[in-house]
Amino acid sequence: MPEKNWKVELSKEAIKDLINLDKNVSSRLVNKLNKLEISENPLSLKDVRPLVGKLKGFYRLRVGEYRIIFELDRHNKRIGIHIIVLRGNAY
Repeated sequence: MPEKNWKVELSKEAIKDLINLDKNVSSRLVNKLNKLEISENPLSLKDVRPLVGKLKGFYRLRVGEYRIIFELDRHNKRIGIHIIVLRGNAY
C-alpha cells in the first residue's frame, strides 16, 4: 500500500454527506480521497481546481457529478474536506 503524504480530515457535514450517498458513489468518492492522501501534490491531480470569488482559498475535486470542496494546510500536510455535493449545489 502506498505511503500517505497527506492527512484527509472530513468535517461533520462531509461525513453526513458521504453516509447519505449511494454505496457505489460513496465508494468512488472514498477512492478519490485516498488518491489525495497518497499524492505528493494534491493540486496536481487533473480533477482538482482552485475556486474563485467568495470561495477563494478552497479547491474542488470533481468525481463524476459530485464535487468535494476542500482546503489545504501545507504546513501540517492536512486536507480539510468541508462538503460533498452535487455539482449544481456546490457553488
